[in-house]
Amino acid sequence: DVVFIGDSITEQRQGTSMGRVVDDYEGIKEVFDKTFTREKGGEFEGIAMGIAGDTAPNLLWRLMNGEMPFGLNPKVWWVGIGINDLSIKGCSEEVVLLGILRVVEEIQNGNPDAIVVINSILPVRRNEEGLLEHTGKNHEHEALKKKEKNMMDNEMDKKRSHEDLWPSIVSINEELSKFSSKHHGVKFFNADSVFVEEDEHAKRLNLNLMHDAVHPNVAGHKKWNNAIKKRL
Repeated sequence: DVVFIGDSITEQRQGTSMGRVVDDYEGIKEVFDKTFTREKGGEFEGIAMGIAGDTAPNLLWRLMNGEMPFGLNPKVWWVGIGINDLSIKGCSEEVVLLGILRVVEEIQNGNPDAIVVINSILPVRRNEEGLLEHTGKNHEHEALKKKEKNMMDNEMDKKRSHEDLWPSIVSINEELSKFSSKHHGVKFFNADSVFVEEDEHAKRLNLNLMHDAVHPNVAGHKKWNNAIKKRL
């Protein structure tokens, strides 16, 4: 019914990272299977094809070289890619957007009858409190201008540290939403409804749903899967 394609966040659903089993991801695989494997009680049949570290060009290469074979005709392709282009590779918002849309184009060329759902780029933790941006009286994005500790300074490329990713993520997601609304067979799923909490003062990443700065934990995947199921 549905094929999930993407990077490490998608590969979590396989219980692996770079093809190696990760004990912490076992529960994520279990909740995925319960939702997207009929013999385990799921309402839909789904597979996850993710590779940690992949960017949109990597994913495009995979689709053009065997990961969209004849006979694989799901009703839905669920695309989750872009965060590595933005962070590790330091790409501009425009380049990230074009890369994602080229992936969508390739899927539509190969499976013209399928629906392509573009999942929003997930929010990335910027600080210890999960603050993403101030709203209300501080709507000038005070939090986005403030230099804060990079939560993964030993693991992320210095080109783009975590504290400055949120404005870019918002911008890219807005353009993906606009594109989807204007093109037949393309839908946009905004996962902020799952991972972001908002009140009159601020938007915050729900840290109870995160394994680390980038990847959801079991609870995050479970809530996300349920939202996806409703959308399907």
